[in-house]
Amino acid sequence: MTTRRRMSGPQRRAQILDATCRIVVEQGYHAVTFERVAEECGVTRTVLYQQFDTLPGLLVALIDREVEHAFTGFRHAAARPVPSGEDPFTAALAGVLEAVDAAPATWRMFMLPAEGGPPELHQRLARARAVTRSHLQKITGHQDDPDLSIRVLHAVADELVRLRLTDPDTYSVDRLLAQARRIARAALDMSAARD
Repeated sequence: MTTRRRMSGPQRRAQILDATCRIVVEQGYHAVTFERVAEECGVTRTVLYQQFDTLPGLLVALIDREVEHAFTGFRHAAARPVPSGEDPFTAALAGVLEAVDAAPATWRMFMLPAEGGPPELHQRLARARAVTRSHLQKITGHQDDPDLSIRVLHAVADELVRLRLTDPDTYSVDRLLAQARRIARAALDMSAARD
């Protein structure tokens, strides 16, 4: 007879959040119940209540964990040095696409949010947009119309990331970066962006 090793509290919490993430990504927030998550994890609902007092508490914990994963990937991408001859927008997008490929479920939650997400999801999405626009402002700060440049580049980045998430076979990283490079060259005065 084999005995199962008991999970630590943090391990159990991670297991529960992973199962909840799978349900949200595959079926949406409306499909998440304590019963469903407990079944996915092979535990009782009592175990879930020990980790998360309520279903909204579980969903907010999931959102906060995934936001931190996404922000870590974004911060890493934004901090990368710009290779010689590359524009800063495309260089940062290359890092973001690496983060997307490393954790597609995380990015799917925010770039393709399921219906019925809690209000905290929308608050975190607004924060993420503000962080992204702040980074883009650094790139476009010397433009004649930086606000419009930020909006255009933000929309382009969002769409390219969504294409990677929804159809990675058709939209390879190289293909997406080539398009980003063409758009960035048209949208940015490269000499001003490097000053």
